[in-house]
Amino acid sequence: MMPLLYLLNVVLLLGLGWLLYKQSWAKKLHPYLLPGLGVKLISGVLLGLLYFHYYGEGDTITYFTASQKLTRLAHDDADAYWRLLLFNEFPSEAFRAAVPFTEFAEFSNSFFLLKILSLFNLLTGSSYYLIGLYFSLFSFWGMAKLAATLSTVFPDTKKAAIVALLFFPSVVFWSSGLLKDAVLMGSMCWVMAFVLQLAHGQKQTIVSWLLLPVQLYLFVKIKVFFAGLLLGLLGCYLVIKLLSQIIKPMQTIKMQLLVLAGFIGMAIVAVWQMSGIFSIDFILHHLVKTYDGLLALSLGGPHLSYSSLESTLPSIVANAPKAFFSAIYRPFLGESWEPLYLLLGLENLLLLLLTVVSIVAASKKGWQQHIQLWHIMLLLFIVASAIVIGISTPNFGTLSRYRIIFLPFLVYLLLQNRFAQRWLVKTP
Repeated sequence: MMPLLYLLNVVLLLGLGWLLYKQSWAKKLHPYLLPGLGVKLISGVLLGLLYFHYYGEGDTITYFTASQKLTRLAHDDADAYWRLLLFNEFPSEAFRAAVPFTEFAEFSNSFFLLKILSLFNLLTGSSYYLIGLYFSLFSFWGMAKLAATLSTVFPDTKKAAIVALLFFPSVVFWSSGLLKDAVLMGSMCWVMAFVLQLAHGQKQTIVSWLLLPVQLYLFVKIKVFFAGLLLGLLGCYLVIKLLSQIIKPMQTIKMQLLVLAGFIGMAIVAVWQMSGIFSIDFILHHLVKTYDGLLALSLGGPHLSYSSLESTLPSIVANAPKAFFSAIYRPFLGESWEPLYLLLGLENLLLLLLTVVSIVAASKKGWQQHIQLWHIMLLLFIVASAIVIGISTPNFGTLSRYRIIFLPFLVYLLLQNRFAQRWLVKTP
């Protein structure tokens, strides 16, 4: 029975891959689509091998192991399983205590992932690597769609988008396999592509409109705070682009930035008045609490630390520059000679070199004429995300994983300079 189940899943994966290849937008990525997909799928397998055979522990193992308990419930009591899946109704308190991430089951993105994994366990016969391939394919689909959309809307940035989203090492690796990040990147990039297409007058299919609520739900459930930030920025971008079609002065970048500043100002005032999980006090407290928790687990190795970090706005602002810089460029090459940190150091050195080259290229007169509103939106998201992640994540290994939410967009922007563009033009 199991060999047949594996065979059926392989056929299904091949069918989905063929369906991806036949998408009209996918033609924009030829001849990079299949190599990118291959690298993605291999990365999903390598991620599992890294955790199971090198670390011996980690999030991906915890998620997979915990999801088996839900799957066993599905076999033992299907009615109880579906009540748990749909309504978070646990069959007993003993069962609830035996499953991790259930203290706040309604809000926990980790428990939400366990429920998704339990369904894939039923589909694959609880095959970790088959599930990793499904997750990798989902992630690649969304990221490839965004790369193709950027190639259409901003044709001069096609290769920059392909490199940043489909081939940049840590982005590819950490957005693959059985992790929340694969679901996050697939759904987030799909939503970004949808909004970008809508803002630039590209017609959406009925299938896309039907998929939109699903992708939004996944994005929000996995990373609610970052979803709130990015969806707010995307909403501003869509409104401004639509207004620019009917109000001629809005077509200039200066006027667009002025309107954007007004939207941001109103958003800040609104957030300041909020209570609950979106209140300023809760967000600041959560950042510092997360930092303290991860710091206690990171003291045995290289890590990021702040001498005076408190859950107050002045403290967060004072530490923001260090957090931003560290989220992008640390660990430095040589901070640790462990293989993972060595690879991270090399990649961060590349990011630093790209930054320097971009600054030098910006010295050319007239470079401001190439700035688009989309670039500003991405920059705002990068800065805010880097500060939040840099402050809350002192562990460099975890930091390298969490930062992929903004890293491809940073690479995309850094590759806009004239030196990088000349090099990209020469590449096949």
